[in-house]
Amino acid sequence: MDSRFLQTYVHVVELGSIAQAARHQGLTPATVQQRLRALEADMGSALIARSGRTVKPIAAGTRILERARN
Repeated sequence: MDSRFLQTYVHVVELGSIAQAARHQGLTPATVQQRLRALEADMGSALIARSGRTVKPIAAGTRILERARN
């Protein structure tokens, strides 16, 4: 698991948007989505629920979020 992917995940959750996280990190939204998919594949579970242009962590994502912040 790449620590940059975890940092991206934290930004996505804190900012509530893949596009905003991409701007914050100087990445494209496609790159952020790829990082999220790779992280979800590593975890073996979905981490966020996408609803339109916003995202929220699901139960598994919340557990990972606390560890990622540390």
